[in-house]
Amino acid sequence: KHPFSRPHPNPNNHSTTMRVNALILTLVAVVNRSIAQDYEYQDYADGYEQDDLYKDYAVRQQEKEGGGGGGGLGYGKAALASAASYILGARIHSTRLAKKLKKKHKQDQKTLYTQYYNDVYKLEEQKAEQQILLDQMQRQLLNTKEEHEMENLQREYDEFKQPDVDGDDRISRTEFNMYVKTYLSNYPGLAEKDYPTFEDFDHDKDGFVSFQEYAQQMGVQAQQAELDQYYAQSQGKTGNKEAQKA
Repeated sequence: KHPFSRPHPNPNNHSTTMRVNALILTLVAVVNRSIAQDYEYQDYADGYEQDDLYKDYAVRQQEKEGGGGGGGLGYGKAALASAASYILGARIHSTRLAKKLKKKHKQDQKTLYTQYYNDVYKLEEQKAEQQILLDQMQRQLLNTKEEHEMENLQREYDEFKQPDVDGDDRISRTEFNMYVKTYLSNYPGLAEKDYPTFEDFDHDKDGFVSFQEYAQQMGVQAQQAELDQYYAQSQGKTGNKEAQKA
């Protein structure tokens, strides 16, 4: 054989190279799929960066095997080793990232639930405090109303006892007439017709006025006085309007 003659290609090497290339294409597809999964995880990984440990190892392995010769087959092995190393690193990285995200999700969920229960508890406390305050205000209002009613009742009873000369807690006709006469003498501008009669107070017609009858009649007179005042005011407004029209 001539020393400078071109060597004939070996069919076995060509077949091996084709198989290696096919395997490389398969690995590249798997790598692309792994990268796509990493992109999905990356949306949730805030500030988490992937290290280049496995990528550097693959590069060094490729340089080592590429520098050692072997032609296309050697480069194919290097590429195969690089792809396998990168896939292994991507898988490990994806597993770590998934665990980290799962742990972060559990922590966020726990924090959210804790905050929710704390807010609900605070709202219930505020509601209970407001209910207590409302009950206190209602009791104070009721007590004030009762005190006012007791004051009015005491004042009416004191007025009722003025005609009751003998102190038997009832007013006879004689006691009533004496009281009206004395009252009118103190107010010369009033006439006897302006004061209620004994019959107005003696509701059961037994000849005596009890405190209950006296209080009821005074209530009726107070309502009548309010109606008379309202009627007088209404008449006054009507008169003013007519005067303005004239």
